[in-house]
Amino acid sequence: MKLSKCILFLLFLVPFTTFAQPRYSPEVRSKREMQWLQDSVHINADLASKINSISLTYQQQMDKAAEMPDKNKKQDKLMHKKDAAFKKILNKEQYQRYYKRESMIRKQDRIIHKGRQPL
Repeated sequence: MKLSKCILFLLFLVPFTTFAQPRYSPEVRSKREMQWLQDSVHINADLASKINSISLTYQQQMDKAAEMPDKNKKQDKLMHKKDAAFKKILNKEQYQRYYKRESMIRKQDRIIHKGRQPL
């Protein structure tokens, strides 16, 4: 009887435990993106400061859009605007490296979150 109560308790507890990834601040996400761009796309310090301000602005806007009812459409528009802003300041090779990575991340995100309902 004691074992069945323990199992019942565990079965009750399991649905309430979640293993969500932490939600990082816009500043942290922007900093991580900048680090990748410096390491992989090889941008100089002047370009880094321009990109950092663009990245931080869009990360903040993405957080605001995440709280809106039609968040997916708004976030897609923001991503395309960010890509266009980066395209203006990166050279062709740098932009291709950046866009290839972004496309891969977005594709993986669609696969992972397919069918999930927004919270």
